[in-house]
Amino acid sequence: MDKLVISDVELFLRMGCTPEERAFPQRILLDVALELPLQDAGQRDDVSLTVDYAVAVSNLKKQLEPKVFHLMEAAAEEAARIVLANRLVRTVSVRVKKKALPGIGHAEVEITRAFQERKDVD
Repeated sequence: MDKLVISDVELFLRMGCTPEERAFPQRILLDVALELPLQDAGQRDDVSLTVDYAVAVSNLKKQLEPKVFHLMEAAAEEAARIVLANRLVRTVSVRVKKKALPGIGHAEVEITRAFQERKDVD
């Protein structure tokens, strides 16, 4: 499967285990790798056959920045859900990076989630 990668999406999220950490938005970097078929888009040079990364980034910012998260894991799950709403995307890997403690570059989590066909039960 082909991949579209969007690196270092800058978000400002209220995130942390303590109220003090969540008091102000913190700079968070998000990497997303979307697995989807890209051949038709590339051969036809047609953005409607792929994921418009500008739209994807806008959706991530609009939907994540108003929320409050205790854990990076929760932000990663929410980001994956947002990206997988586009039915072209089969699998997404999300990495959330946060400057967590003095003396380290950052802490990060990475998850991979796949699109699941929804089966409504009567």
